[in-house]
Amino acid sequence: MLKKNWLGIGLAAVLVASLGSPIAARASESMDLTILHINDHHSHLDPQTFDLSLNYDDTQEGEKVRLQLGGMPYISSLIHEHRNDHSLLLQSGELNGTLYYSLFKGETDMKVVNALQPDAYMVGNHEFDEGDQHFADLYKTATFPILAGNITPTEQSPLYGHLDKPYLIKEVNGEHIAIIGVIKIEKTKESSLISDDVEFIDEIEFVKSTVEEVKRQGINKIIVLSHLGYDFDQLLAAETSDVDLIVGGDTHNLLDSSGEATALGLPVTGEYPTVVQNADGKDTYIVQAWEYAKALGKIDLKFDAQGEIISATGKPFIPVGEPYQINENGQWVDANKTTLAKIKEAINNNSVLVEGQIDQAIEEIITPYRDEVKAEMETVIGSIKETLSNERIPKPFADSKDANGSFAAQVVADSFLYGLPHADVAIQNAGGVRANFMQGDFTMADAYTMLPFSNTITTLKITGGEIRDVLDDAIRYSQGITQSTGAFPYSSHLRYDVYLNAGEGVKSAYNIEVKDRKTGKWSPLDMDKTYVVVTNSFTALGKDGYTTFEKAIQRDPEVKVETYIQYAVPLVELFTEQLNSGEVVKPGVDSYSLKSVKEWRAESSKADEAPVNESIKENRAVKSYTVVEGDNLFRIAKKTLNDGGRWREIYELNKDKITTPNMIYPEQVIVLP
Repeated sequence: MLKKNWLGIGLAAVLVASLGSPIAARASESMDLTILHINDHHSHLDPQTFDLSLNYDDTQEGEKVRLQLGGMPYISSLIHEHRNDHSLLLQSGELNGTLYYSLFKGETDMKVVNALQPDAYMVGNHEFDEGDQHFADLYKTATFPILAGNITPTEQSPLYGHLDKPYLIKEVNGEHIAIIGVIKIEKTKESSLISDDVEFIDEIEFVKSTVEEVKRQGINKIIVLSHLGYDFDQLLAAETSDVDLIVGGDTHNLLDSSGEATALGLPVTGEYPTVVQNADGKDTYIVQAWEYAKALGKIDLKFDAQGEIISATGKPFIPVGEPYQINENGQWVDANKTTLAKIKEAINNNSVLVEGQIDQAIEEIITPYRDEVKAEMETVIGSIKETLSNERIPKPFADSKDANGSFAAQVVADSFLYGLPHADVAIQNAGGVRANFMQGDFTMADAYTMLPFSNTITTLKITGGEIRDVLDDAIRYSQGITQSTGAFPYSSHLRYDVYLNAGEGVKSAYNIEVKDRKTGKWSPLDMDKTYVVVTNSFTALGKDGYTTFEKAIQRDPEVKVETYIQYAVPLVELFTEQLNSGEVVKPGVDSYSLKSVKEWRAESSKADEAPVNESIKENRAVKSYTVVEGDNLFRIAKKTLNDGGRWREIYELNKDKITTPNMIYPEQVIVLP
């Protein structure tokens, strides 16, 4: 981050240089302004199949309709319908996430967005997934304004001289509107391949200073086009003054105040618009429009002559289209004429749904690329030297030459790590892989057959102790009463010995080692060190028994970062980019995640082979305490021992479950002195 003394002098110079002469102060008039907005399309250009609770039949309740939802041809038609001489179209990134990006590296996206012609586009972190040079090349193809916000490329970066607009001024009906871009620094630096030649200005300080700059130009209508995320947007609103509207992105929030989106079974997370009191006690409005070109947001603002918003109303528009299907006896079938009429009536009666119209101009841009994607699905992208099984639960083995289990899940984990160079290790549940890697040619379609779920790739920043615990969680869950065999974990750059059916106080995964990505050397997992783990979005939520992931997120939501990259994309890129359409071979002894597998019951007399928690050696009458929200060790010591200074005693007693003193979570049971 740049030093703060630069901010006061250099920022103004950058801003003035990007805009030319300041706008002379002038008297404002009351005005109406419509903001249309989209965010986080992640290279989703086509409609997606969705099941909505449409309740089209009065004789039933909760009946679902399968239909096509969203897509850029529908979104573009909506934009044409609502765009007028007192509107602005704003877009908050990002690219990457589907085969359109994997195959064409943003070319298709840029052509589509060029056709949409947003009045301003704020980059997201994924614009840098291929590094500075690639984004600089994409930038040159854009015919719409791209905001840099608080990003400041140095002369050493290929982006220098291109990504140089911190904000811009738009004139609408004779009134000047400032649009300020801003991006989340930490996520951009850690979740993309942006180089160290690109520097950043603190998000809130940048917005504050830029607001003052545009106010000095006589501008009193200020919009922030944000890629900070919904929660950060609310913090930004509370910490700043004179920002009228924040148009958000990054966190894919669907906002709606009507209740109708929720009734459809859609994941609404807040009001549209969300209202936050700013630092002066005035209202700042926040909007966001879901994800993947599924919705167009529209907010109508009315300003008085002093530039104050006196009304702000709006909603998301979600376009849907045919085929419309209903479920009959467990099968999805096309709706008949009578049912179709009822479905269309239900759509027309819903305030957030609209029957989509295809914009042929956008369709013509996408079609040749879509045809290539379809053809590519049958294209051989590599080969498999020998069949790699997807045997979920490994059989016991002591010698690595007898290793077994899901070599297929291992390769998938390897692909995750290849796709995210900033991650340290990858963990994949065996059940998330739905087929063997069969010997012979491997096609794009095979990759999507193996990984068919609508998961995305997710990273979590957790400690070595939490990695150990999540492996234990998953192994136990795979053999427990649920018999969820698909939970068994396979890893990349992690290897460990395994006890099946481990006894109380025994870790199922032990002698855990981690491989350094730079040196290639293995070393013991450091229980106190923080690592970046990449996994799929399903297990990241704690599903399939991966409860420690969930607890880590409850402890600190910031540990979890969604990439929004489709599940199969890293596997495709492993073949097409890393292997250059070459051959996948069976993971070797040095890389396979399982070093040995033993039955605990058969080995229970050899307690020295696996770490036993000290807690089982404690007297069973020992006092315990269950952590509640807001606790820390000092508070617990003060509440239970009447002396907060004794927190270290509690820590020493619970080192088996508290990896570092500041990492405890609600419902965790700890021992007291």
